[in-house]
Amino acid sequence: MRQLSLAIFLLLIFTGSVGATDNQEIWRQAAENYDQGNYRAAADNYHLLLERNFENPILYYNLGNAHFKDGRLGLAIWSFRKALHLNPGFAQARANLEFARNFNTDQVAPGNRGFLLDIWDFLSGLLSSDGYLTLLMFAWWISAAIIIYKAIRVESPSWLYYLLILPVIIVIFSSTSAIRRINEDRLTRWGVLSREAADIREGPGLEFTRIEVGHEGLEFKILGDRENSYLIELGNGLKGWIDKEAVLVI
Repeated sequence: MRQLSLAIFLLLIFTGSVGATDNQEIWRQAAENYDQGNYRAAADNYHLLLERNFENPILYYNLGNAHFKDGRLGLAIWSFRKALHLNPGFAQARANLEFARNFNTDQVAPGNRGFLLDIWDFLSGLLSSDGYLTLLMFAWWISAAIIIYKAIRVESPSWLYYLLILPVIIVIFSSTSAIRRINEDRLTRWGVLSREAADIREGPGLEFTRIEVGHEGLEFKILGDRENSYLIELGNGLKGWIDKEAVLVI
């Protein structure tokens, strides 16, 4: 997995700001450690930048690469998800996230929702929310242009009305897809299991029955919390409680 360079990093900070020189040095050390195969040290360098309140998608992307090379799958997936949370269109982070997911022991398949809903899930997940909003604006302007033209040229061909069908469908589809992406990417709380394994129980405590065992790298929605546990929902719809200390919140 390829790191992004110091030159890109320098474009993201103000070289005259307080501590900028130190941040550059830490970034340089991280890149050097990564190139030498000292992946744990490289990850520590990137975490130090996070502690200094420096946060951007490229930092999380490089951090994910370092964690993955170090064999810490949960932290790697968390890092790539954080990069995509800040920049949903970050193609390299998305590609590395999908690659890392292949090493997850828990390949949780979504529940059977039906053919049409499966198609909807696929189509509404192709672009980021910004991508669907761009598509929405494009289709909206085409629709508006056709309507304005018909209003000005009353005797224009009636078949122009049929041309409205496609952009209107695109407007409806792109707007609903954008709402879904915004809800899942920005409004929904997600978590990643960072331990090698953790029990998922019927209630928030060790006294409750175990219903499943999750393994490092498992991703899930966080629905709520109580005391030391999170209420989570897996991709297949299974809900249960898991120890907070085993979870990294995205």
